[in-house]
Amino acid sequence: MLIARWQIRAKFGKIDTVVALLRKWEVDVGQRIGWRPGSVRIAHGLVGVGAGEVEFEVRVDSLNDLESAWSDMKSVPYHAQYMQELEPLLDGGSAAWVVLQETALET
Repeated sequence: MLIARWQIRAKFGKIDTVVALLRKWEVDVGQRIGWRPGSVRIAHGLVGVGAGEVEFEVRVDSLNDLESAWSDMKSVPYHAQYMQELEPLLDGGSAAWVVLQETALET
């Protein structure tokens, strides 16, 4: 299992708008590319990190699944619209994807 995180930074005072847009994106785009609601999580800074830091996280089975979903995004018309709405709300150059492999704890 992999965890893919899109890390972005909202401009001052825009965190609620960014989170609301990401939630709408998850329904209108994420679900169309196969990301189920239980596999997606949105979090933002509270303690030890800037309040504007936002992470959109999805759990996928493999890199192939992730790459396929990224490719499928291009065919969903809402994706480009949401990215245009999101862009002015973010600090430029702050977006990055990080992919982690989940490791089970031994008991």
